[in-house]
Amino acid sequence: MRGAARLAVAALLVLSAATARADTAADVYKQLGVKAKEVLNSSVATARVLPGDAKQVVAVLTYLTGKKDEVNALNVRLDVFRTEGDTLVPLFTRDAGKENGGYVGRGEVAILDLDGDGVNEIGFYYDNLKNDLIQERHLDIIVYDGAAFRVAWSGSASYDATKAVRDVPLDRRDRYLRKLDLVNTRRTKGITLFMTKTMISVAGERLPQPKQIQETFPLRPEEP
Repeated sequence: MRGAARLAVAALLVLSAATARADTAADVYKQLGVKAKEVLNSSVATARVLPGDAKQVVAVLTYLTGKKDEVNALNVRLDVFRTEGDTLVPLFTRDAGKENGGYVGRGEVAILDLDGDGVNEIGFYYDNLKNDLIQERHLDIIVYDGAAFRVAWSGSASYDATKAVRDVPLDRRDRYLRKLDLVNTRRTKGITLFMTKTMISVAGERLPQPKQIQETFPLRPEEP
């Protein structure tokens, strides 16, 4: 397994929400058909991600798939469930390995109310480990649009290709970090996503001082 993947195995998950009880985690493993001994890291929490008073179960698992090849030996997935008594009912799944074509690790989820309406959006982070010389932390922002969950934004939360001299063209050999700008995003009631992008290196050259750029992306359509 690649060096980056080995580091991903040892990394811990962080979940910005209330931690669910231990038996809920076991219920999630059972629902997904994953044995507890295969789970390297997991976070299972309750959070309100749908309109209404009830809270849902949000889970992120980094686990061994049982496959021997380095492409698919690890997987990371995000799952959202509602509860009916003691039963977990699936609502949404985001399989990072499937989306990325394997080579994933170190899953993490952030629960954020981007529009201030009391219903949380979901940030799903994972490492893209396809190239040992490129460090990329991927982020999907998932919203509920009134009918279903959908990925409203997808891209790099952090990226460093400065060492990938042979694999990446010079003009893409950048290093940067992206941080969600919650204050400005909330000012638009979650219609526009604001991010602060900090450029550290451009075209393989480190900048004398990091340069911050404000980025905007459409998150939701404007209400009529």
